[in-house]
Amino acid sequence: VVKDDFVVYYKKSNKNSPDWAYFLNEQFEVSTKNFENSSSFAVLTIVVKERLFAIPLGMGIHLLDMTKMEYNFGLRAAINGIPKTEIRQIDTTKPDLDSQKTRKMAVKGTTPEDFEINKEKDILRGIVGKISADLNLGEVLEGRDSLRVTKGTDSLLKLAGIVKVAYKLYQSTAYQKDYKWIDNMALVRDKSKIEALQKLLAKELKLGKLDELYFIPPVFFGEDLESLGFKFSTGDRTRLSSKETYEMPSMIDWKKEIGKDERKKITFENLDSFKVHEIKEGDRERSWPLYRCLSWETFYNGQKYILSEGSWYEISTSFYNEVNSYFNARVVLNTFPTPSKSKIKESDYNKELSEGLAQGHLFDLGHADARGRSLGRDRNEACDVFDAGSNTFIHVKIGKSSSNLSHLFAQGGYSGVILKQDDKILDEFNKHLVADNGIALPKQYQPNDYTVLFVSVIGKSQKKDIPFFSKVTFYNIVRKSLDYGGYKCGFCCHKSIKQLFCNNYGNSQNCLNTIHGGYFFL
Repeated sequence: VVKDDFVVYYKKSNKNSPDWAYFLNEQFEVSTKNFENSSSFAVLTIVVKERLFAIPLGMGIHLLDMTKMEYNFGLRAAINGIPKTEIRQIDTTKPDLDSQKTRKMAVKGTTPEDFEINKEKDILRGIVGKISADLNLGEVLEGRDSLRVTKGTDSLLKLAGIVKVAYKLYQSTAYQKDYKWIDNMALVRDKSKIEALQKLLAKELKLGKLDELYFIPPVFFGEDLESLGFKFSTGDRTRLSSKETYEMPSMIDWKKEIGKDERKKITFENLDSFKVHEIKEGDRERSWPLYRCLSWETFYNGQKYILSEGSWYEISTSFYNEVNSYFNARVVLNTFPTPSKSKIKESDYNKELSEGLAQGHLFDLGHADARGRSLGRDRNEACDVFDAGSNTFIHVKIGKSSSNLSHLFAQGGYSGVILKQDDKILDEFNKHLVADNGIALPKQYQPNDYTVLFVSVIGKSQKKDIPFFSKVTFYNIVRKSLDYGGYKCGFCCHKSIKQLFCNNYGNSQNCLNTIHGGYFFL
């Protein structure tokens, strides 16, 4: 139905009885006709400045193809209309840790800072707040992909005026004063854009270039000792028994395993059929589509995108460059002891690392020798290994999944701060050092005399790089707490390969590396 600049689309409503009506009918012989209802479907559309706006009525939202909607339209309009001090609710998503979603509400006007938004890690997905009467949109705006207003109307002319104000809010860049960080990264929800990115991924895999493409299974590698490794399957459903098992494969291993002929068959349509299988003892396994185990950075239409654990994110160029520059400046080259065996617990590796240092002290609570070395009531870990010879707190993780590294960085950030802030914690740490015939740290603890080193132990064929969102976590924790507190910080990807070690620890011939003016011994 058309009238002036408006078009209304609708679907005829049919009466139906809910499922519970039949249950009541069987139990009490009550006619289901007493409970008949119907759902109404309608959508009102209007064109404003060559843009088509849709206003769903009743269940009309189900008549719309959501892939055609403008991503974050309502959010952008709302943050331009809601004063910074009048926020009542926010919805956020974290890109790592399986994209955790959080909703926070306040009973009175609140700022983003009061909501404790992490401006480097949180993606703002929704906002609700009070607005000025001058906007003539009611008292409250709620913005996500869609925009909800509380202004009543009794004519199409007034409704057109509301739409025009909403569109003007959306076009404004005023939000960049208080909310500039929301452009750092955004979860891609547009199905057409996701399809285009998946096609780029399929093309990359098919060509076998594999540039900046990393295999990172969504598991904590090295902690599950029942895991025998990983196998790859292809679209031909070949039996896994004939496939090679890789302890920690790289994309080069994947390319070799499936072969050129099968790789050439990869398309957007069959991408899901190429799988990764984790093989466990007892012929058990679990599997994922290959793309869920990949980390990839690519450009599309001049914009940077990141694939992480199956989800796509759009990253602003300035934020991407800022994070990478900060991280790369703190990457150090290093040679740690190679694990004594190919499958080893993280705690056992840390034991070997501590013994390989002339003044190494084990603090990994996962190892029996250090189980009583927790700090404080919460039984936290100071580090995995402390090297008293170089005043270095060493934190270690096997593997480099986003969730694994997030835990690694969080541990280092917490322990670095608590040792400076709490004298009792420092006393506990010193007690353990002295028990090892070590020298206690001074009461006047100065972080600038110490280094915090993060180490990721990776497979021999893996590239020495980590997912972008792990770099964001590093950037966030190190910049805001450790660097700010005075620590020298570094990151190292250590490959577990057979190599010669430097055995003359503790003398002038030590293998020595520099981290921004601080030193650690190997």
